[in-house]
Amino acid sequence: MRYILPDYTNCCVNLMNSVARHFGLTATHPTLDIVDKELQKDYKNVVVLLLDGFGQNLLMGRLPFDCFLRQNFVQELSAVYPSSTVPATTSFKTGLTPMEHGWWSHFLFFKMLGQTINLYTNNDSINRKRVPLDDVAHRVMPYTNILDLATESNPNNFKAYTLCPAEARDNFGVFQVTYNTFDEMSEYITTLTSLGGKRLIYAYHNFPDDAMHKTGVRINETDKLLIDLNYQVENLCKSCPDTLFLITADHGQTDLHESRDIAGFPDLLDCLTMLPNGCTRCANCFVKRGREREFEKLANKYLSDKFLILSRKEVFAKNLLGTGKPHPELDNTLGDYLICAIADCNIVSSSLYGLPTAQPYGIHGGLTLDEMRVPLIIYGDKSN
Repeated sequence: MRYILPDYTNCCVNLMNSVARHFGLTATHPTLDIVDKELQKDYKNVVVLLLDGFGQNLLMGRLPFDCFLRQNFVQELSAVYPSSTVPATTSFKTGLTPMEHGWWSHFLFFKMLGQTINLYTNNDSINRKRVPLDDVAHRVMPYTNILDLATESNPNNFKAYTLCPAEARDNFGVFQVTYNTFDEMSEYITTLTSLGGKRLIYAYHNFPDDAMHKTGVRINETDKLLIDLNYQVENLCKSCPDTLFLITADHGQTDLHESRDIAGFPDLLDCLTMLPNGCTRCANCFVKRGREREFEKLANKYLSDKFLILSRKEVFAKNLLGTGKPHPELDNTLGDYLICAIADCNIVSSSLYGLPTAQPYGIHGGLTLDEMRVPLIIYGDKSN
């Protein structure tokens, strides 16, 4: 089993700090040299295009060598951890690590309510019902979008936009445009970049992640969709003169072949104060006081063949959730242990996640190479 830890000197946090510094903000983390050099060419527009789930394995293993995306690939980046959309997109929007912004996983326990909540839907993770308090995550862990800060720093003839699918639920911050298809998103970007003045655009597209969650990663249908995506991105980039495109992903995906239900280990479950939260490939465990050694022994007994069991102390020592100043709420949301997937297996609770237990499908959130490695693709033509 091969796995890698996140690199917070070479990830989306550093990419967005390059963008932030270019637009007059103070970089809070190291920037990426290759992006800094390209930004020095002073393009009229900068577009950060995030393709959800488009891992390095898809680019290099599933697309032809001479395709547009491979020809403009410049370097590999690390995903943040967990390798999931919530922590990653929040890092894109803030330029902060998951440890700093606090949105470090999909389901988190909020001490103030005594409930585990889906950060995007604001629903209780057990009964699926909306909690009485609106927008809990934003109330407890508010953040400022880099695009908002860039707008404040560049008041003259500059505008920033976020583009996301119409079903997107995280509508906080900078002016947001919603769309239904990639072609519609492309039309918006083409129009916005043709207007007078400078533009900074963050565009999120939920493909190929959505498709692979349903069909898996390693199937012919995915290859066909990726080839179509390559042509769509190429047409978009070549339709926008004097525009720098920074194209990357939040994480990759791998195929799942096994799930282990926490209910199948009653002695392990008895060590916990509540069901694990976080996500199915990064289980966040709160352990009853005085039973930490027992939990660790049992977790290694049942799970260490396909999971890395890390204590809270080890999580910080390995910078698993990032560097920088921990968000104050992290002390409440981070449990005593993380159970981190390093193979093709999930840890689930049927009552908590309601997921299939033995069906192969695409998944992410773990530390495997396919989940943790994403490409950085750069395209810009100053001659147009």
